Amino acid sequence: MALEDLKPGATASRSVTAAPEHFASKIVTGTPDVFSTPALGALVEKTAAEWVGAHLNADQMTVGAQIVINHTAATPEGLTVTATVTLAGVEGRKLDFTWTATDGIDEVGNGTHQRFVVDRPRFEQRLATKRQG
Repeated sequence: MALEDLKPGATASRSVTAAPEHFASKIVTGTPDVFSTPALGALVEKTAAEWVGAHLNADQMTVGAQIVINHTAATPEGLTVTATVTLAGVEGRKLDFTWTATDGIDEVGNGTHQRFVVDRPRFEQRLATKRQG
């Protein structure tokens, strides 16, 4: 992949229906059955990673380095949460995104996300070495 082919302003979206596996109550006992902040972060990361991944060579992948989540409204079960990521900048292997999410009624979140393009074999070798202790 030529990183220069990724242009700031490009967007990608992904949706998921709020279901029990996404609930805040699965993470913190006593909290409501609503789409959780970690589920929102996962949706944003998946959206960005899979969009960029479609543009990479087989020996490349991206890793998430940072995510800022402003979770601004609750989403009950059954509503569809859609995250839209916008490539804000490319600096070498660093990709910066802004994002928003909606549930069809409210904007439910916004923030930023940062990913790095890495060499897959090198990453996997470092991981194997770490596992060996």
